[in-house]
Amino acid sequence: MGYLSDILKDEYGNLEVREVYSSRLGDTEVEIVEVSSGAEKFIAMFQSIPMKEGIYKWSLIITSAHNTRTIKGMDDLDGIKLALRSSVDAMIKGIKGE
Repeated sequence: MGYLSDILKDEYGNLEVREVYSSRLGDTEVEIVEVSSGAEKFIAMFQSIPMKEGIYKWSLIITSAHNTRTIKGMDDLDGIKLALRSSVDAMIKGIKGE
């Protein structure tokens, strides 16, 4: 499993995560997962490229029937984890109608 799958499984025990695609294209790691929360689902695509000294250039696209979020940045692994968690939390709230 890839980085996004691992984060989702570690941080959100109530989500079912199914890896759709995972590959390395040169230095770029690409991962697409389908995430279920009850009857609702969303798709997430995450990609990262190592830049230097533990810093990664990354992007995340999350799409559900109700919403799409796109974010990108250049961070270390802790910064990426925080951004992923924030976006997934927002997507889950959107699915639940909060």
